[in-house]
Amino acid sequence: MAKCASVLSLCGVALSLSQPIRCHFCQQTPCLTRCAEYNDTLNQLATEYVKLVLAIGHHDPLYVDAYYGPAQWRAQVEAQDLSLDTLVEHSADLVSRLEQARHGLLCQSLRDRHHFLSKQLASVAVYLKRSMGQSLSFDAESRALYDTRAPEHSLTDFNEALARLDNLLPGEGTLAKRFDAYRQQFIVPADRVPQVFTAAVEQARLLTRCHLALPEGEQFRVEFVKDKIWTAYNWYQGDYTSLIQLNQDHPLHLERALELASHEGYPGHHVFNLLQERELVKGLGWWEYAIYPLYSPISFLSEGSANFGLSLLMSKEERIDFEHQVLMPMAGIAGDLRHYHEVIEAYKALANLDTLVCRQLIDGEITRKEAARLLVDYALYTPEKAAQRVRFYLANRSYVLNYHHGEESVGEYVTRKARDSAQAWKAFAALLARPRAASEIIR
Repeated sequence: MAKCASVLSLCGVALSLSQPIRCHFCQQTPCLTRCAEYNDTLNQLATEYVKLVLAIGHHDPLYVDAYYGPAQWRAQVEAQDLSLDTLVEHSADLVSRLEQARHGLLCQSLRDRHHFLSKQLASVAVYLKRSMGQSLSFDAESRALYDTRAPEHSLTDFNEALARLDNLLPGEGTLAKRFDAYRQQFIVPADRVPQVFTAAVEQARLLTRCHLALPEGEQFRVEFVKDKIWTAYNWYQGDYTSLIQLNQDHPLHLERALELASHEGYPGHHVFNLLQERELVKGLGWWEYAIYPLYSPISFLSEGSANFGLSLLMSKEERIDFEHQVLMPMAGIAGDLRHYHEVIEAYKALANLDTLVCRQLIDGEITRKEAARLLVDYALYTPEKAAQRVRFYLANRSYVLNYHHGEESVGEYVTRKARDSAQAWKAFAALLARPRAASEIIR
């Protein structure tokens, strides 16, 4: 072996090994900004952050949306069973030490990492205080938890969209009843939902893979459930695997198949999580990305990008063609699909009503009953769907702004970064693989 080594040294290998190594973080050769040292410091703080979030999840099971870090960390946290008071003290100390770690940090990659951790940790501290009884308005909460405030609207802002729907759906009775009756013809029969949804998922996955290199073996399974306050949910399991649950409390309308397939799957939540697992957790060892506290800034990008994804996958014409050629025959549905999409497009102009009604409910301006009535009269919900949505508001509060406000903001961000479809996908993928907070996305 020694002789072999000396021969290799004559070939110049020893010389190459003695040359300065290029820094993985700052890309300098050699590193002049002590990146490895600062990264180690952030690793320690990130570990404490993960355990803090797990500890909150021990008190509030809904808080941790996903975790695929070391199992022993969860076991350790559960064994400690720390009180909320102790967790408040811990979070304050961690915030202070994270701020101290910022000084002297020159590498942009690590500065971005520090910024993400700071935003997430600040929201954790606020959520803890709210869990202990601190009262927050809708806007104060959204700024503290999601790093943004939703635009304000009044009911009159939606008159134009309602008038357009009224013209598209002439007839007797209230607009809400006409809208519901019209949509009945586009309901996917319950026994065909699995087949239709699977076809939508396969198409979304196929189109996503045309633009993004997904890990080998990535997959998700679908489970049908009932008695939930949401329509669908992605539970990311780690190792590029998700469980997607579809709530069967309400019927599935045709257009929702692709919307849910793209939102929960491709290029939505499933892709959002697996890109971070591949690039940041497995690629860099940054464990803070292996845990997802639901009520935190990352949800703004998660929900916004998931809503926006379908517009990247398909143009309006491509979507109509796929639904007409594939999903409608599969579902046994007949109808004027183009007119239906015109109606749905007009209906989506009412999306900001979601935030308006939730804001008024959380701020005590209206009662639960009044909130449900507004959803029926203005958002054209059925009474049953309105009741479900009000339960969602009360459980998740200002979280609702992440959907439409997030979608609009992500769309504007990607548009600013891109001149064509290829650049749009590049900007979108970069955003998913290295998440940014709302204040970094919104201009």
